[in-house]
Amino acid sequence: MLCPYLTASASSATSRYIGDAIGVALAPPSLADNPGLLAWNLFVMTAAMCLGIMMAGKQARRLWATRMIDHPTDPVSIYRIVILLAGCAVALRGGAEAVSLWSWSSGDADTIARVATIKRWLDPISVACGFAWMALHVLAEPMIEHQLRKAPLPVDMWSRWPQLRRPALVLIVSLLMAAAAVGLR
Repeated sequence: MLCPYLTASASSATSRYIGDAIGVALAPPSLADNPGLLAWNLFVMTAAMCLGIMMAGKQARRLWATRMIDHPTDPVSIYRIVILLAGCAVALRGGAEAVSLWSWSSGDADTIARVATIKRWLDPISVACGFAWMALHVLAEPMIEHQLRKAPLPVDMWSRWPQLRRPALVLIVSLLMAAAAVGLR
């Protein structure tokens, strides 16, 4: 059992409830009668997980690569940590929900109950990452704004558009997977 705090009777009761729901549909009860909403949730949560992992991973690599150059309280380090925490929050929340939604396809009540338990453990962690991200932003905002006003550089976002190819591909693949999953049920 994944969670020692979950008793056998609670686990079996959850499995029975989920087993009853599976007998009716291959989707959570709130989404069973609306395949469009199920596809939309599968798409958004899967894409959120993938894009959050990409963002958090990129910022973690940048923090690690510049650890000898940038001090942890430098504005650029604070910016990277804020984006890392935001990416972690989105990846954990989207990932927990995506795995929960995708696991309904298995039709196995025990697997769905385990995934639901894991989701309940990951949700507070993702919210904690979100709280840390917001708190760090509030604390560092005056310092970062002051630094940005010292020597403002022009922002050329148009030259960075090619960097959105991979995230756009993730969105397209996630949409196709969700549509196929719902359409083939």
